[in-house]
Amino acid sequence: MTEPIASVVGGTRCELAEMSWDDYRAFPALNGSTIVHGRKSLLHLKHAWDYSRPDTPAMQYGRLVHCLLFEPAEVEARYRTWEGARRGNAYKAFYAEAIMDGAEVIKSEGEYSLASALVAAKSFLRNDRVQTLIAAGQAEQTVLGVEHGMQCKGRLDWVSTIEHTLTDLKSTAEIEPTLFGISFYRFGYDIKLGMYRRWLNAATGDNWPVEVIVLESKPPHDVAVIPAPDAVLDAGVEKALEIIRNVRTAIDTDQWPGVAGDDDLMPLKVPYSEMQEPMEEFQG
Repeated sequence: MTEPIASVVGGTRCELAEMSWDDYRAFPALNGSTIVHGRKSLLHLKHAWDYSRPDTPAMQYGRLVHCLLFEPAEVEARYRTWEGARRGNAYKAFYAEAIMDGAEVIKSEGEYSLASALVAAKSFLRNDRVQTLIAAGQAEQTVLGVEHGMQCKGRLDWVSTIEHTLTDLKSTAEIEPTLFGISFYRFGYDIKLGMYRRWLNAATGDNWPVEVIVLESKPPHDVAVIPAPDAVLDAGVEKALEIIRNVRTAIDTDQWPGVAGDDDLMPLKVPYSEMQEPMEEFQG
C-alpha cells in the first residue's frame, strides 16, 4: 500500500546513496516523475502518488537497454528469455523461478526483446562521446534532497567519474533535435534532470554538468549525445520548486485542486488555428 503523501514532510536526508531498486521505490519521498504531474494539477499529482503506473513491455525494454549500456555484466543475472506464448504451466514455472532469482522475463525475439535491445545497444559503439562517458562511473545511484521541508529523491542513470558528468539515457521515436526537444519538455525532462543535478550538487558540494544520451527506439537506432544547458535545467528547477511549495500547502490544507482550481467554470481555449479567417483565393 502506498504511503500517505504527507509522509514525505519533514525530510532530513540530502545525500548520494546506494539503494536497490526495491528499496528506492519503498523509500517515501517525492520523485521527479511524481513532481512532473504537478504541471497539470495537484489532483493529478496526488493520483500519481496514490496509484503507481503499471509496468509495460516498453518500460521493461527501457530497463533492459539501460542495463546493457551501463551495467552489461548484470544482464545475465537480471533477465531470462522466453520463446513463444506466455501461458501454460511451463511458462508459469519458468516465470516463478525467474522471480525467485530476482530476474525479469523478456522475449528472446521480436519487439521489446533481448535481440532487439542488443541491436539497439550496438549503436552506442558508434558514438565516441558515449564511450567516453561510460568508460568509468556508477550506475543507478540514488540521490536524496530536501525541498521546503519535504523529502525528495531521484534515480540517476549514470554518474561519469572520468568526465565528471551526470549522464541520462532517453529513448525516443524522433532523434531530430527539434522533435526531440518537444519530447524533452513534454515529458518534463527539464524538471527531472534539473532537480537531479540540484540534489547531486548539494550532496557532493560540486557542480555537475548534464548530458543526455538519446537513442532512437526503432531501426536504424541512431544515437546522439545532447548537453542540457544550465539555463534549461535552472528553469526546470524553478518549475519544480513551485510545484513542491504547492504540494506542501495541499498537504497542510488537505486541498488538492484540479485543473480548474477554485473556479466554478473553466473557459474554452480556442486553438489559434481555428480563429484565423480563411485566406481569400488569389484572383489573378
